[in-house]
Amino acid sequence: MRALLVLLLLLSTACTAVDGGAATGAPGSDLQPPAGGSANASDEEVAPIRVASGPDPETALLAQTLAALLTRGGLAAEVVPFSDARDARQALELGRVDVRPAYTGEAWLETLGRPDPPGDALEGYLAVSEHDRGRDIAWLRPRFDEGVDTPPANATFAFVVAGPPSIDADLGTVSQLAARLSERPDATLCVDQEFVSRSDGLRAVLAAYSVRSDQPVLAADPQEAVLGVAAGDCLAGLTTATDGAAWRAGLRPLVDDLGVFPAFVPLPQVRDEAAETHRSLRSSIGPFAAQLTTELLAAGNARVQAEESLEQVGDDLAVELLRRAGRPVSPPVPRT
Repeated sequence: MRALLVLLLLLSTACTAVDGGAATGAPGSDLQPPAGGSANASDEEVAPIRVASGPDPETALLAQTLAALLTRGGLAAEVVPFSDARDARQALELGRVDVRPAYTGEAWLETLGRPDPPGDALEGYLAVSEHDRGRDIAWLRPRFDEGVDTPPANATFAFVVAGPPSIDADLGTVSQLAARLSERPDATLCVDQEFVSRSDGLRAVLAAYSVRSDQPVLAADPQEAVLGVAAGDCLAGLTTATDGAAWRAGLRPLVDDLGVFPAFVPLPQVRDEAAETHRSLRSSIGPFAAQLTTELLAAGNARVQAEESLEQVGDDLAVELLRRAGRPVSPPVPRT
């Protein structure tokens, strides 16, 4: 839920349309396994790779997934927790950690200091990666497809609706939701009060999708929005696309087909010095960037919501990413 909170606090507007033709690209050479095995002799002679973990469950899960990919790639790794995302970023800059999971939209706001993160995932990635390239920090390049279960994952705002047997389970996009709302003018939306009150919040979203401005709205934070949709009190509720509670309740996010919401793509950041020291580092975590989808991350979050072990869920997610990448799944080296 951290990405949603960052957006509510820092976002001035998010009405950027997606250019479907621009959001294409192929992952780079990070994704090729190293010749002659997953680890190098020199990797075994140096300190373990330090992976920064943020304060919220989703970022902690992402950190555990990165650590699991590293250990299954034959590299020693340890997760270093931080109570604040800015502290984790500073630790990366200072070399106190080697890798961290980061969000493109959050970096646009906090690192670049710009308003209005774009809805185009590729545009956001290119901007933040170019900025950090001059600071000896690399963002691993994702694939750019479209859909809930295609890369890259996007932890941005999303309207969620009930799944089967709900009569609204046929909805797949926000445009379809807008059409349904025109048929049912009394249907209620569950939306955070902060987002409702902003002129560039819900009103801007409704205008972009040509929904009447007086559509009934029930003030509800993300947790309440999930409960409201599950109970049938709201046709749709606003949370994040990777909200584990929503997925656990059988709700599913609608595709923001006009690209109104900004892209918050989770990707690994790697210090150049660490990549030079551990020559198989980038390859080991390549499947994170190339294969992680919104649905995979949300399913992991749902398991964490069910109080499963973060380390176990992270390792299972790493195994699935390796499988999707066509990589062999090797036993992990012991964690430090």
